[in-house]
Amino acid sequence: MASVTELYDAIPASILIIDERMHLIGWNRFSRDTINGLSDHEMASVNPLKRVHPDDLPEMIRKARDIIDLDIEETGEFRMYHKSGPPYKWATFRGKRAIIAGQPCVVAVVTEITEIKEVEEQQKKLQEQLLQFQKMELVGQLAGGIAHDFNNALAAIIGNTELALKKLDPSNPVVQNISDIHKLALRSADLTRQLLAFARKQVAMPRVFNLTKEVSDCLHLYQRLIDKNIHLEWHLCDEPIQVKFDPTQLEQILSNLLVNARDAIDGSGCITVRCGSARFEPSDGKTCTPRLSPGDYAKLSVTDNGCGIEASVLPHIYEPFFTTKEVGKGTGLGLSSVYGIVRQNNGHIECHSEPGKGTTFDIWFPLHQEPQQKTGIPADKPQTELKTKAKIMVVEDEPYILKLVQDILESHEFTVFTATDADECLLAAKTYEYRIDLLVTDVILPTMNGIELSRVLQKKNPAMKCLFMSAHAPDNVNGQKKLRVGVDFIQKPFGIEDFLRAIDQVLNSKVEKI
Repeated sequence: MASVTELYDAIPASILIIDERMHLIGWNRFSRDTINGLSDHEMASVNPLKRVHPDDLPEMIRKARDIIDLDIEETGEFRMYHKSGPPYKWATFRGKRAIIAGQPCVVAVVTEITEIKEVEEQQKKLQEQLLQFQKMELVGQLAGGIAHDFNNALAAIIGNTELALKKLDPSNPVVQNISDIHKLALRSADLTRQLLAFARKQVAMPRVFNLTKEVSDCLHLYQRLIDKNIHLEWHLCDEPIQVKFDPTQLEQILSNLLVNARDAIDGSGCITVRCGSARFEPSDGKTCTPRLSPGDYAKLSVTDNGCGIEASVLPHIYEPFFTTKEVGKGTGLGLSSVYGIVRQNNGHIECHSEPGKGTTFDIWFPLHQEPQQKTGIPADKPQTELKTKAKIMVVEDEPYILKLVQDILESHEFTVFTATDADECLLAAKTYEYRIDLLVTDVILPTMNGIELSRVLQKKNPAMKCLFMSAHAPDNVNGQKKLRVGVDFIQKPFGIEDFLRAIDQVLNSKVEKI
């Protein structure tokens, strides 16, 4: 039968006996060889508490005294180093009082738990990332909802001011007031576009382009945004890096990041822009972020040597209206719109910053493998003669927008029928024996959405054409049909000329089956 000493020595954990002077008077082989790396003779002079991390030492001393003085059992976690010194490792201990040779002592079992703590820390970080992502998703939904309602109001303001300006003599003193209202409404529409970008509901016109060239072209223009005492430099790779998204969104990203970098620098400094490619393999440790799947990416980085960002602020920088700038010097929508654009295009953004050490924003976009499109976005064609004899059914549940659209169309001598929902539209269409040339409808309606309504009407009148309106982007309004800007969709708010151009485009095109 094995002796007690042999049993202790077989245990893969440190067993210690400490007297009331905190001296080591007993140990097993694991403690001697693995933890201390000393001989039995040297072990007799060891003070085990000296291996404890300074931050954990007071608590460990208190627990040891309580075990001896109060005869209570104690457990806990602490950091300690093995053998010659740091790094510190996590351990757990369980201690109990024992009387040995007539003296009270602490008998403790110490087990290393470093790997367990690292796993727990990783799980904690992932949980925090998940909670932050969920929070951003909810904030995005709220921002999108606010932008949707605000865009409806702006559509009525912009359209009615344009109608009023067309009717008034330019010498009329109220023209300037109405023009100011129109300009402010357009500026407000820009703010809602930033909200929609954060909510990933911004209308985008994606195309394939060379990110390296586009960034270079943009930076030449954006130098005027940067103060003369701030040096702007860029390091772009030589080979083409093809991506597919809206180039105007790239301009939004760069302008927001460059302005923030400029504002973070007090006095002279440097802003550096880098562009290159990156590949993540399934086994690559860099793919630990849940936002990056294995594959090929384009990487865009903007670095400044400014004041940096406090750790407590970092989790909030992408939230709409959150800003550290003085009142009147920022809307708090810059980084939120950057975040929304990146996520809308299946990308990922990370911020690395320390107070006094500057900030770096890293953005990844999926590489596009197909050949670059040779043609750019076509310029708006001149408006052709409108088919003013066409009969148009307008369906809109917002009365101000319904009246506005009716006034625009009737001022161009169209025959206009109106309805506030699908039921009213179907009843009117039946009354007019479905003789409707064009259906202009909001996508979101109270009883039946605009897509479903168009299908019902086209069954009765296959020649009927459709133009859909919404304050959201077409990809987000309905999953039943792919709506296309410039083909069968116009986003609110819109100007009169844009609306008439859309009407003309649809009336002169082939019928789109829904």
